[in-house]
Amino acid sequence: MIRPRRAIGAGMVLLAATSYGVLATLVKSAYGDGYSPAEVLAAQDLMGAAALALVDFVLARRSPDDVSLRVAARDRVALMLAGMSIGFTGAFYYLAVSAASVSLAIVLLMQSVWMSVVVEALLERRAPSLLQLLSAGLVIVGAALATNVGFGDLAIGPAGLVFGLLAAVSNTAMIWCSGHVAPAVHPIRRSALMMVGGASVVLAFAAPTLVAGFNFSVIWPWGGIIALLGTILPTFLFNFGAPLAGAGLTAIVSSAELPVAIIVATVVLGESFAPRQWSGVALIVAAIALSNLRRGD
Repeated sequence: MIRPRRAIGAGMVLLAATSYGVLATLVKSAYGDGYSPAEVLAAQDLMGAAALALVDFVLARRSPDDVSLRVAARDRVALMLAGMSIGFTGAFYYLAVSAASVSLAIVLLMQSVWMSVVVEALLERRAPSLLQLLSAGLVIVGAALATNVGFGDLAIGPAGLVFGLLAAVSNTAMIWCSGHVAPAVHPIRRSALMMVGGASVVLAFAAPTLVAGFNFSVIWPWGGIIALLGTILPTFLFNFGAPLAGAGLTAIVSSAELPVAIIVATVVLGESFAPRQWSGVALIVAAIALSNLRRGD
């Protein structure tokens, strides 16, 4: 039986994953209203960064003696550089959503599961376990089924495929940085500093749009709701829920983002997803669960 604290933590992580799952459909809907990926991403990240900075400021005023809020200059720079991976993930993912269906964009983003195994093996000079290799293989097979590889026409175009895989690469970097860069710093301060780095990438990505004429009407309602579901709410839920649930249970529960994203896109946007493609999604979720079932935390 899961202890009450772990159950509460798992519930918070599930809400965060659901929030992320709904996000892509909202982004696609914003595109339908005529807004560009640069406008949507800039509205989300700048509003999200401002909200996190405000919370960080309040936290610092209420807990001035908290040593976890003290960040050395070197760690501050490292966190901002690490946060650039957040900006790249958002930019590539939103471009993938604009070039392909929400369902396939999220499937490609989930390739960060096996990419993380490769990165860990290379950087830590440690061979992956048999369980990790099996999980990575299941993710790759699941992605092949979901995107229709080997079953007739590929269900995604070249642009969507490239942007989706680039999003997975940058998401892999973000996952690694989240666990290895200045881990002793308070989660809220870490998030705020990383969002500064992410916002710098977003500003560079949105610069041509800003010069050509940024449509500020994207800020309301799309910017607010997308920032809430894509930056503010999941950041708090993950930061406070993950330590309670533990890394293994967090990884398993957070995989709910994938089916939630596809179900919402199917219901709201009318995207079609064949049974064979659903079997690919099931393989990916099973792979994530399998790779974390034996963790004791």
